[in-house]
Amino acid sequence: MKKTHLIGTAFALASISVAAEAKKAPQPTALELQQLQGRDIEGTKDQVFGAVMSVLQDSGYRIQAADKDTGLITGVASTKSKTTWAPFVGFGKSKKSPIASVFIEAISPTVTHVRISFVMAKVKSSLYGSSPQDEEPIYEPSTYQAAFEQINKTVFIRRGMNAPSATAASPIAPIAPAVISTAK
Repeated sequence: MKKTHLIGTAFALASISVAAEAKKAPQPTALELQQLQGRDIEGTKDQVFGAVMSVLQDSGYRIQAADKDTGLITGVASTKSKTTWAPFVGFGKSKKSPIASVFIEAISPTVTHVRISFVMAKVKSSLYGSSPQDEEPIYEPSTYQAAFEQINKTVFIRRGMNAPSATAASPIAPIAPAVISTAK
């Protein structure tokens, strides 16, 4: 009898977790994820790398690692924590922090591919230390669209700053002095 009750309880708990999973939004396929997270941007790898770093920092991310050779950038945004309490652990803190991972690769001398992955990480800390517990990927298209718009704007500005000025590129010919006729 006890085994039957235990098996019935386990089955009920399993069906509840399956039902909860079914309510979650469907995860995108690998191809849909690539289309959501990646864009080709006009600019050199150096221009785009600097633009991505600038956009992340302007958005409140602390850059944890960046390597121009590999094209990898990771950053974490600051958030406020809340106090929690758990049995046997006591008081602690919990917060959700956005994390960005970026891969930048040159497709051609003038086109660079950027892929950004945003996740929301839940971080818990207690008397025994802190560590990330769970990560939830962000699949909201508007988040990625806004990031790529900012990167494109920043690359455009950087290209304009690095372009030779019109006067340096094509010097203006000196104006010949006007000949004034004194004949009457």
